[in-house]
Amino acid sequence: MRLLEGCRVLDLGIITAGAATAALLADFGAEVIKVESPTYRDPFRVWSAQDEPGAMPPLFRATNRNKRAISIDLKRPEGQAILLRLVRRADVVVENFRRGVMEGLGLSFARLREANPDIILASISSQGEAGPDAGHVSYGSTLEALSGLAWVTGYEGGKPEVSGRDVNYPDQIVALFAAGAIATALRSVRNGEGGSHLDLSQRDLAAFMIGDRFAAASQGAAVSRQGNAQPHYPLQDCFLAADSIWVALSVPTSALPLLSDGLAVGDSDRPDALRKAVAAATAARSAREAVSFFVGLGMPAAIVNDGNGMMADWGEAWQHALQRDEQGLIVKGFPLQVDEAPLAIERPAPEVGAETYAVLAEIAGYSRSEIAGFAAAGIVETAR
Repeated sequence: MRLLEGCRVLDLGIITAGAATAALLADFGAEVIKVESPTYRDPFRVWSAQDEPGAMPPLFRATNRNKRAISIDLKRPEGQAILLRLVRRADVVVENFRRGVMEGLGLSFARLREANPDIILASISSQGEAGPDAGHVSYGSTLEALSGLAWVTGYEGGKPEVSGRDVNYPDQIVALFAAGAIATALRSVRNGEGGSHLDLSQRDLAAFMIGDRFAAASQGAAVSRQGNAQPHYPLQDCFLAADSIWVALSVPTSALPLLSDGLAVGDSDRPDALRKAVAAATAARSAREAVSFFVGLGMPAAIVNDGNGMMADWGEAWQHALQRDEQGLIVKGFPLQVDEAPLAIERPAPEVGAETYAVLAEIAGYSRSEIAGFAAAGIVETAR
């Protein structure tokens, strides 16, 4: 039995932060129902250009696999009533709308809890439920700036750096934290303590990840961008090997004499000479030979893998982070694996409203004629 089997999730999430959270819950076995609208789709459905016109974008496939899909117009009272009927039979609601949208739709946590006292609402936002910036629209780059992450990212004397849209660090980490927080809240419900409203701020989470730097600065410590350098590791950097592959080396102060002896530099107190010797020793070898050489001297060293290097090791040195979908295409996989109930991609990302009829009949208990009436009135959308 999979870890979240028996758990039902209504997924109002879009793009990465919300949709990826619900995807993780689905991977763990929850029944996740993606809720879109006849007038508003998940933007990831058309996010990236495709070689094949009309094909589902990879980002959407990755963040919506293993889900069912319905389409309800939540701006209409009839649509809100349908959703609340589903909430009565659900365990979790996930949303990452701009703050105030849920309340504007008449779907505040208070109203969801009236429908189901045990419901868990995971509200994933850029800057939290309250505060002067709560209503601002943010992006990964602006959140990295506001959270202080950019302040400590970059080279000494250089400018702050952001990871950019392709990494989108705050969105990635909030999905991991949110899935864990939801699982914890589910345990609380099981213990009879009722539902919870989880306030997941991407700005707070990004700041939390480097909170020790803020604490140090508050006590007068000099905190600055250091590139690859790090206190107590005077020789920590990447060096280019003869085959144009980079090698990462991390040498603590205590190991400098050993490295100096191995390279015949003679004096470990000459960091510039030692750095030149390391660069020369790396440049004279292939990357694998250089790693073997430094590891043989007792130094932590590793090849800096590029995409081809990563794929060459896939399936042997690392396993779960990528998977093949139902079409055999490589998509984002799982952050971990469970031996007793392995995570797997069991169904492809759904088309809009693919199971509107089935979900409203099986779970909400509407009759065929009622669902047909909703569809005729444009309150719900069924598969084309």
